[in-house]
Amino acid sequence: MMYPCAPVPGKMDKFRSIMNRKNILLIIAVLVVAVLLLCVACFTRPTAEESQVVITVAGKEYARVPLSQPGQVTITQEDGSVNVVEITEKGAVMAYSTCGNQLCVDMGEVTVDNWEWRPNQQFIICLPNQVSVELVVSQEP
Repeated sequence: MMYPCAPVPGKMDKFRSIMNRKNILLIIAVLVVAVLLLCVACFTRPTAEESQVVITVAGKEYARVPLSQPGQVTITQEDGSVNVVEITEKGAVMAYSTCGNQLCVDMGEVTVDNWEWRPNQQFIICLPNQVSVELVVSQEP
């Protein structure tokens, strides 16, 4: 008669044969590599100190502003269209635009912390006014 809590003969032998020393060492090696990759990813994050914002109008560079110099850049074009880019110590945002659809304003802020996960990554683009704002991130060595 077998009791429900009694170990089933042969089950532990099968487990021991699967989990031999080589398999355990392989699992430990994979975990060590995963931890090392995580550490490398954390220490090579972009830094705000050396990063800069590049503003382009009609395909030509209009301004290049380091994040260490926060402020506002107003772009007034010959046709009367106006864009205002606010630059902070963390990133940039299109604060105002005279374009009709306001998609560039709705794109929100691009920062050194969120540029990898944004739909447009490091760009804010105003197609009607042909203005693009790019965050050029600097990687720490």
